[in-house]
Amino acid sequence: MMKKLFVGLLISFIIGCASAPNWEGMSEREISQWKSIGFDASQAQNWRVRGFDAAEANGWVQANFSLETATIWAKESFNVEEAQVWSEAGFDIEDAVTNRSKGLTPVRAN
Repeated sequence: MMKKLFVGLLISFIIGCASAPNWEGMSEREISQWKSIGFDASQAQNWRVRGFDAAEANGWVQANFSLETATIWAKESFNVEEAQVWSEAGFDIEDAVTNRSKGLTPVRAN
């Protein structure tokens, strides 16, 4: 019984390590860019797979957007500055999209 448990845990560990994010698929320059903004391989791969480069990801993070939230705003063709203005004005993504399609812009609260 113990031997089976140990073997199961060992296999899980090996599989887990093999699938751990790394810098695979990135040039030395890209890796350097991600590292310079403080991202590890896992964070970089997560942002990269969603279509962000290091500079874009850094902008979203500096504006206090999570990967999930940044992805939603970017999917609707908002850049980080636009998303920040709409968000700070109290608009959620749906309202921002609706109002933007009407040609409206948010008024930044002072």
